[in-house]
Amino acid sequence: MFVYIARETASIRLSTVDRAARDYNTHSNCKANEMEGILTKTEKLLHSYLQDRGHTPVIKLLDKNLCQMGDLLVQSKADSTLTLDEQALLTASREWPLPFGAISIANNVAHIWFDRVSAFRATLAEKEWQADARAPTAGTIYIEAPTGKEWATMTLTEFRADMLRTVVKNCFQHAGYTVVQAGEEQLADYPTANATRVKIVQQKSKAVPEQCIELLCGSVLTGSEIQNAAQYIGLRANDMQLIAQHRYGLRLPDVCKLQRLVSSLGRSAAMVDMLHTRHTHVIDMRSQQGILRNQCSSKGASFIMYNYARLASILRKHTELVEQGAGTAIPPVADIDFSLLTDPDEWLLLYAYLMRFPHTIQQTIGYGQPDGRIAPYHLLNFTLCLIKCLSKYYRRVRILTENRPRLQPVMLARLYLIRSLFDMLRVILNILDLEPVEEM
Repeated sequence: MFVYIARETASIRLSTVDRAARDYNTHSNCKANEMEGILTKTEKLLHSYLQDRGHTPVIKLLDKNLCQMGDLLVQSKADSTLTLDEQALLTASREWPLPFGAISIANNVAHIWFDRVSAFRATLAEKEWQADARAPTAGTIYIEAPTGKEWATMTLTEFRADMLRTVVKNCFQHAGYTVVQAGEEQLADYPTANATRVKIVQQKSKAVPEQCIELLCGSVLTGSEIQNAAQYIGLRANDMQLIAQHRYGLRLPDVCKLQRLVSSLGRSAAMVDMLHTRHTHVIDMRSQQGILRNQCSSKGASFIMYNYARLASILRKHTELVEQGAGTAIPPVADIDFSLLTDPDEWLLLYAYLMRFPHTIQQTIGYGQPDGRIAPYHLLNFTLCLIKCLSKYYRRVRILTENRPRLQPVMLARLYLIRSLFDMLRVILNILDLEPVEEM
């Protein structure tokens, strides 16, 4: 049995960032906060709708074959037969943040597709990747401030721990928490009621105090070739300069500007190297082979920065065309024809990244629970998968087209999507404490 309103016919496969399907109930007891996105809100409404009709539903976000299998899959834990009035559910969903476009039931499983046009408009209008306008409401987090040491006097283990403190602080802050950073002695004097302490440790305690989360930071083992963080950042800066010049064709006649760029890229590369490995794992750089192995496992810094600069270039070029009278300004979201975004990667960029960013932040902070697993590498993996999908998309699809009336509507829809992705990526770079590079 199949009820259809509107959906694409192209095959879509999600990235590895969502490799495992997610059950709605996994973290249903988490604190409600402002980072609960429209996707989660729609899941909750669907869950409540099905419960009211006697079902015990399991709702999953699928990770492949979305055209054939749907965006959501619904099973019932207790019922042998899933009985559902598809048309009634379609009608009910029209009042939800993300209405459905099609429903199919096969083998006691409901396959649900979102209405693509409505999903584009709602997601891009909400701009859930932004956090500036939200007042902190989720709770209070205490975390130690970075050591403040100079790189030349800092071991790579200390550099890694400082990076974790900064990234974790930024994630909680973005998720709507009030974050207090101070030295360990000062934090000991702060009130503990309605607050959670996040502590970066080299070895976990046998008995962790209540309302305290210990985040294990694995050691970085170094030999004679790397004696401090400054040496490693300098090494990575040289690598980034070679990559930028030979792979991406970087040519900057201004020597001072080039040096500043290379220094920034070196720091970003070192941080990505640290984040790419799970924070609990030891990183072994005691030999040249170990150094190269760690770098080879993380080629993402230059890739992230180049693609960020590429988006900046596209948007800058469009602004110049508008100023010259040779292009049309991007209109408000209400005036964009999102039905023209029919490319599979356009839906993938929205569904897997823009729409799921709030959940990724929650996953990164362990859903704000004392027993949750804070995992900063989740956000980095999300970013690398986003960049890979984005790079593939604009290599294949021409964004800026000729200024002809028949070409303008689809170009403006694509530009709106690209601008939203650029804005979200800038937010991510800020959370990861990576300096944005808008020209390479």
